[in-house]
Amino acid sequence: MKILRLIFGCLIIFSITFTAFVGKNKIVNGGMDTTPTPYKGVISIWQVDSFEGGVGSRKQFLLKIARWYEKNNDGVLFMVTNQTEEGVKESIKNGELPDIISFGTGVDVSGFSQINIDRVSKGGKIGEECFAVAWCRGGYFLIYNPNIVSNVDNIKEIENLLVSQGQFTQPLTALTMQGIVAKNIEVKKPMDAYVKFVEGKTPFFLATQRDIFRLKNRGYEFGAVAITEFNDLYQYAVITSTDQTKRFYAQSFLQFLLEDKAQQSLSSIGMFSDFTKVDYQDDCLLAMQSAKPNYTLSAFTDAKILHELQSVSIQAVCGEKDALNKIKKLLV
Repeated sequence: MKILRLIFGCLIIFSITFTAFVGKNKIVNGGMDTTPTPYKGVISIWQVDSFEGGVGSRKQFLLKIARWYEKNNDGVLFMVTNQTEEGVKESIKNGELPDIISFGTGVDVSGFSQINIDRVSKGGKIGEECFAVAWCRGGYFLIYNPNIVSNVDNIKEIENLLVSQGQFTQPLTALTMQGIVAKNIEVKKPMDAYVKFVEGKTPFFLATQRDIFRLKNRGYEFGAVAITEFNDLYQYAVITSTDQTKRFYAQSFLQFLLEDKAQQSLSSIGMFSDFTKVDYQDDCLLAMQSAKPNYTLSAFTDAKILHELQSVSIQAVCGEKDALNKIKKLLV
């Protein structure tokens, strides 16, 4: 336990140092050109799915919004390609960069520049300046089997909990910050966790919007409560172009992506907006859209920190106060 505390303490110091000092070394200096020459060419976007979406494809959503943008900006075209976290790391290592990277927390991005934009999410800031914009978000839900669980009003303690956890996601941090503790916890990969829940023997399932849509499409009977105090399921975008004119149009596109028309259409992929209302008929989805989480993680949190946070969150959700205090030091 002492070794774990020492390691986590060192990681916290590393994280703070990274954000304040090392992180700035990944930033491209120079402002955005406010009077660009007319541009005819391609703006490239890498889409990295580091956590599960709702329905459909985030890549296809970006392409749809890009087509809208292109109609008003003659000659500007967009190319969106899927990338993996490892693929991004290898490409950057080889000196290859697109103009925009769309990513989730845990993906190591560099070469990005400051963004001057109207709508800002705190997870995308370094200091007081914006370097990443959150163009959509997911959310955590405490799903329950109504054939086993009769009452979830003001629930504060869970006996047996199944958890869906991705490579970088922090569901147990979300539950901890919601003030709920659990005794017996089983953590599985997202699809494995979903398959176990639909067997019908699991009372509580800590999952995401993806599982809400899976269960609805299956016609499975369930109840769900939105977990709203903490959220790390944000899809961010950074500008990585080194060309001033392309950086201008990249920022212009991100501004367009955050406008109400584009944000309200996030319902087509089962995601939520950090800025405007997205209409859903389902009560638990509406509750998630209406929520304004008080805590998140920096978009640039190191993957090692995220993996350690997953371990410490197991202790915290079991009621260990020291573990909870460690978690709070990493949140923004």
